[in-house]
Amino acid sequence: KQAAKALNFITEHQIDSYADLEGRIAEISATNDEAAAALKTVERRLADMAVLIKDISTYKKLRPLALEMRKAKDKAAFRREHESQLLLYEAAAKALKDAGVTKLPNLAALKAEYKKLDEEKGRLYERYSEVKAELTEYGIIKQNVDSILRVTPGKEQTQEL
Repeated sequence: KQAAKALNFITEHQIDSYADLEGRIAEISATNDEAAAALKTVERRLADMAVLIKDISTYKKLRPLALEMRKAKDKAAFRREHESQLLLYEAAAKALKDAGVTKLPNLAALKAEYKKLDEEKGRLYERYSEVKAELTEYGIIKQNVDSILRVTPGKEQTQEL
């Protein structure tokens, strides 16, 4: 039954030799690696953007409080009263400074870019899943062909399929 499936697959995909099968597997594997790398790049960018958006939001939300502290007569008392919020503001300001942000980017534009990248991530993941499934299918067919031909892995096969 497996032999019949393997033969049908080989015929449908016009695979003429064992080397051709290995070549197709190598091509699909390279495509799989490229898709995975592209997906990881987009995921990293999304993670960085999420942190940046959070820091900008926190900074903008709490900046009036920090300015109010500067004007306060008793700064120590004001700080004690609003310590947790001021710590969040300072952490966000430090993170933005460490990221090299000198002028705050437009938050709406960042969110729009994030949404666009998230959609791209969905498309990339779909493509990655398709390629991975194809690679798995070819791998199974190769195993079946190997067992039919009684080939041990690593031996070169020159026999026609």
